[in-house]
Amino acid sequence: MAEKLKDLATRPDDHTPYATPIVTGVLQGDARYTTWRTRGTPDYLLMLTLAGRGRVGHARGDVGTAPGELVLIRPGTRHDYGTARSATHWELIWAHFQPRPHWLEWLTWPEPAPGILHLVPELELCTRIEAALRLMDSFARSAAPLRAALAMHSLEEALLGCASALPSAQRHDARVAAAMAFLIENLALPLTLAGVASAVGLSVSRLSHRFKDEVGITPGQFLEHERLARASQLLQFTTRPIAAIAEEVGFASPIHFSLRFKKAFALSPREFRQRGG
Repeated sequence: MAEKLKDLATRPDDHTPYATPIVTGVLQGDARYTTWRTRGTPDYLLMLTLAGRGRVGHARGDVGTAPGELVLIRPGTRHDYGTARSATHWELIWAHFQPRPHWLEWLTWPEPAPGILHLVPELELCTRIEAALRLMDSFARSAAPLRAALAMHSLEEALLGCASALPSAQRHDARVAAAMAFLIENLALPLTLAGVASAVGLSVSRLSHRFKDEVGITPGQFLEHERLARASQLLQFTTRPIAAIAEEVGFASPIHFSLRFKKAFALSPREFRQRGG
């Protein structure tokens, strides 16, 4: 056990993606395929196994996934996944995405381990979900003018199919979704947790608890992610000064903005703009 803990402690992290709002792909991994991200990612990761077998590790063991099974990993959950130890390959279709606020009530899948959700739809429904995800991937990697919107539309169809497979129609507190919308719509304001809680009719403690349970990160972490995501868009698609962009997305100090941006993207805002994102 000591050797295993030592191996985990020294294992290098894989690149952490940053989906704005969606990144997709189809993977064909061999027996050696594995991914390790200590702090997970700031977005949700959806995986549908197409062939072979995969595994998603957690503190107590593994969640296995076979053809027709879906895994959803919440933001901030350690990524320790790859081809199952007894398998020769793992083929899957995947999506890193930022959920639209009204999607949250659909993401009440069985949760065999903290932050790791697992769903096994019936064959007919799974066929429809797979078709929607393949269309999602096709749009996301196309040159279509509205490719991100079209990909998100197809993902929404897939998630609706997943929701229809749930054993019960559990509903989350709609005020958490309202809090997400409030944060996104007011990025430039000097927001406080108390102000957000008041806007959606919850106490500070209740909002903090419900938000973390349902979204997987704190309201403050969600707000910073949205601010940096918007900043990345403005850096790529406008010539506005970096200080003006920092102010527009709610950072009072350009220096603080640059430090947080570099931590998220591994590039300064200026380097990010020069490289075209």
